[in-house]
Amino acid sequence: MYLKVTDKQLLKMIKQLIDMPFLKIQKINYSDDIIRIYASIKSCRSKCPLCGRYSKRVHDYYFRTITDLPVFQNRTEILLRTRKFRCGNPRCSQKVFSEQTPDIIRYSRRTKRATRILETFAIELTGRLGSILSEQLHITVSSSTITRIAYGQQLPNISQPRVLGVDDWAYRKGVSYGTILIDMETSKPIELLPSRDGQVLKDWLLKYNDVKIVTRDRASSYAAAINAVCPNAVQIADRFHLLMNLSDALDAYFKSISRRIRSLITAKTNELLELPEKEPLNISEKATEDQPVLTAQELIEAKVDQRMDTFLKVKELQEKGTPIKRIATDLKMSRNTVKSYFNQESLSPRKYSNSTNIEVFTDLIVARLNENGYKLIGIFREIKELGYTGGRTQGCYHIKRIKEHHEIETLGCKEIARPKIPYIKPLSSRKLAKYIGFRLKDITDHHERFYLQTLLDNITELKVVRKLVQIFKAMLARGCGNIRRWIDFVIRSKRKLAGLKTFARGLLRDISAVENGINMRWSNGAVEGHVNRIKSIKRQMYGRASFELLRKKVILSRSG
Repeated sequence: MYLKVTDKQLLKMIKQLIDMPFLKIQKINYSDDIIRIYASIKSCRSKCPLCGRYSKRVHDYYFRTITDLPVFQNRTEILLRTRKFRCGNPRCSQKVFSEQTPDIIRYSRRTKRATRILETFAIELTGRLGSILSEQLHITVSSSTITRIAYGQQLPNISQPRVLGVDDWAYRKGVSYGTILIDMETSKPIELLPSRDGQVLKDWLLKYNDVKIVTRDRASSYAAAINAVCPNAVQIADRFHLLMNLSDALDAYFKSISRRIRSLITAKTNELLELPEKEPLNISEKATEDQPVLTAQELIEAKVDQRMDTFLKVKELQEKGTPIKRIATDLKMSRNTVKSYFNQESLSPRKYSNSTNIEVFTDLIVARLNENGYKLIGIFREIKELGYTGGRTQGCYHIKRIKEHHEIETLGCKEIARPKIPYIKPLSSRKLAKYIGFRLKDITDHHERFYLQTLLDNITELKVVRKLVQIFKAMLARGCGNIRRWIDFVIRSKRKLAGLKTFARGLLRDISAVENGINMRWSNGAVEGHVNRIKSIKRQMYGRASFELLRKKVILSRSG
């Protein structure tokens, strides 16, 4: 079906829909779920791409098939009649060239607007997912093309940041790392560096050395690079990293006093074990009322009833003359079982093997069953040594039958209350480092709360450490405080305070950035968020893509 463009109103409507003012539309064809638009370029001349001179001398023409955005879920193709022109400049080496239009990229098979959608897919999605969605939008491309489109995109020019966020990210955790740079005022990534070496950051800062504020972690390599290139920049130590460094210091401290803690807990074990347990919900009685418990005999009868239903069904089909093979197939039974049912007038009882000598040991089994704390496996092993000829499963079955027959109701081993073993699992040094700054009422587990209370009551040094931790956290929370006095107290303390003194000396070496981290509002929160986003992008890429592709996905992404 062809639609010739003759009516001015229709032509105007089509032009508005297509929105390509440089094209002249001849006709529109619809077949095989494809809309084909036959068009040509309006201009009567074209500019040489090499020398820039315009030419009107047409040499030849050809058709370009260009994919455009779909119309009502139909694939749309523009068949563009493209002319070749001769260049009139005798000095130009380009003798023949093809005319171009701003709506279509040179050498491309797609319009610019279709390409923009694929560029978004290439950055935000994997190659495979991008290919699947492009098929849904009827701009079908392969996963390899999606990846090539991502590689082909240009990174934006970097404008001089005023507040810069710096942190490292892992290619492979514990093995190799890179550096991410964030414009903190826009919270957008501006660069990804292939290493966390200070020299790489230094080389980048030489190009953009008008940075006023830098937020960073406690890495000395970053601090040295910033001091070398931007000595006047205000450096801010991130509060989260300060808390992490404190946690590591406390972990080292609790490891240094672990022997004292173990000896104290050993002495206080009986006291700790006397803590009341939380009362569990008693639902056994309710379950017993709602759901009756079946005895062993009732379970056996239920199995017999199940066989009886099958037997009656077989006899019913036998009376109808149904073949044995058909019955076995429909009822999913063995043919031999069906044959045996055919030959029986009533269902014969199940046959159990009585080839063991269990009756020889009946008196011994009854005696053992009457003892509290028996184990079936223990009785079986004893009669096995005395000459029992059956297997383990068969023996335990017969022992249970003997118990039911003699109506023995003694408690089993698991049912007998046993005294608690005097042992308390100690809290790890990492968990103690976490809890030492908590209020006791904020520790939900009552055993852990009592454990920490016992340590605080018996190791006086822990009260000092706890107070130091609370003061440090309060300074970070309030955004003010005298960190120099805190450091001086820890260093001058007569107590060993292993780990904490090392932490305090490290703060003193970076005291200016630490003070800024406490007193200023900037932090590395946005940077840490982008580091987590890099992890997600890496998982999408399955670790197979290059650094350059990862760099473009991080910087060009609109979701960041």
